[in-house]
Amino acid sequence: MSDTLHLADDQFADDKTLTSACKRLLQQQSFSTQNELREALVNIGFEGISQSTVSRLLSQLGVVKVQNACGKKVYCITVETAPVRVESSISSQIEFITHNQSMVVVKTHPGSAQLVARLVDIDPHTEILGTVGGNDTVLIIPKDTQKIDACERIVRMRLGVSS
Repeated sequence: MSDTLHLADDQFADDKTLTSACKRLLQQQSFSTQNELREALVNIGFEGISQSTVSRLLSQLGVVKVQNACGKKVYCITVETAPVRVESSISSQIEFITHNQSMVVVKTHPGSAQLVARLVDIDPHTEILGTVGGNDTVLIIPKDTQKIDACERIVRMRLGVSS
């Protein structure tokens, strides 16, 4: 371990070291690549950080890549404990929501489906058993297919999409 990495560990020991430093950076700045984040960690004293370490950190923190207001994909921390607040930027990623009497389908712009699925899953609803998110399609499995309309309304409400 290098002296700088050791010093950085000591400096951030009360703040859970590298993970906390990474989280703070992600909250304060936008990063579109893992290398940009790695370089920022090096700049604050975490020398010797590899891309694979950054990848593990992003996974531990539940970081997803989303499109920002400028259309650039950046890393974003999902906040599990906060209530879900859907901004227009999320609803703008949705092309349509419909159902086929057995599942609700949310069609998104390419690359947005997993984030949309995560938003539906964050705060479980009794009418929703689960979701599956691909690249541009989310399948939402209702608890009761007889209440599929209610399930679709719940999904629409969560995602800020009107009927």
